[in-house]
Amino acid sequence: MCTLTFVPGENGYVLGMNRDEKITRGHASPPAVNRDTDGWAIYPRDVEGGTWVAANDSGIAFALLNWNDAHRLHARKSTRGSVIPALAKSTSSQNANLTLEQLELEGVLPFRLVGIFLAEKRIAEWRWNQSSLEHETLGWHNGQWCSSSLSDARATTRRGLSYACAQHQHDAGSVAWLRRLHASHDHEETPLSTCVHRADVKTHSYTEFVCTADAVHCNYLAGSPCSPENALQSLSMIRL
Repeated sequence: MCTLTFVPGENGYVLGMNRDEKITRGHASPPAVNRDTDGWAIYPRDVEGGTWVAANDSGIAFALLNWNDAHRLHARKSTRGSVIPALAKSTSSQNANLTLEQLELEGVLPFRLVGIFLAEKRIAEWRWNQSSLEHETLGWHNGQWCSSSLSDARATTRRGLSYACAQHQHDAGSVAWLRRLHASHDHEETPLSTCVHRADVKTHSYTEFVCTADAVHCNYLAGSPCSPENALQSLSMIRL
């Protein structure tokens, strides 16, 4: 249950992601640099140690959304949060695809995974329905992906209206614009707002990556993006 918004540039990109979870779900750990001999990746961690979004020193980012509209075939055996850490050190879309095809996904619930590949100016989307893994390549253009336990399709429609209206704002595509969008509410269908406030579910955090030719900047807000009480935490790493 999330909203991902992507804004490309000639030499970089910006993405923002709201993480929507049950209110009873434990708090996540803020983003940290995870480094080894193969490079580094920045990502937050959920209570089970997994993540829903990451960016690495190759200028590659991944974001995972629950695929609620897909029919569940099996009960959960392993967490969806384990998928991105397994891919976080990828160096290309081909490398990521090969790694994903080799993962044991049988016990993982349905998901959609978006990969952003700066050097290739390419977006990839994978869909896992507990039976097969589908792969699609998209162009280097603005995009938004939405999920909701109420309905992915309805959330995409309602949040898409806010997204389309926001394109007419004078600073559309800027970081400030992206933050306003992810803090916005749908007053006609409140439960499907970009910033979620329901009796059982809310937006737990907002993660933002600003990737340039030289560095990756991560900004993270723990709590509802619409609340002025919540302050952004920032972390930056120089790309190799």
